[in-house]
Amino acid sequence: MSTWTQQDRNDIVKRLHDRGVNRPCPRCGSEQFSLLDGYAVFGLVDRLDDEGVRHLAPSVCVACSRCGYLTFHAMGALGLLNKDQPLPPNDAEKPE
Repeated sequence: MSTWTQQDRNDIVKRLHDRGVNRPCPRCGSEQFSLLDGYAVFGLVDRLDDEGVRHLAPSVCVACSRCGYLTFHAMGALGLLNKDQPLPPNDAEKPE
């Protein structure tokens, strides 16, 4: 079952194209891509030995239709984040 409407998908694809995301796959040269339903969320830490995630980077994912190479595009840069949505808890004040 698709998590996005066709309008959602069209909006994301348009935003990618408007920002020049239209080049062939860097691995195999294919020009056919698929937008994957759902979001990838990357947890960012200040140091490699950190146990607590400080920031999240929600992203959309595009896959090459030939080789499967994945690219991730930050939703904030695409203007897709709801500015009124509360941020996830920040554990920056966690004792060390």
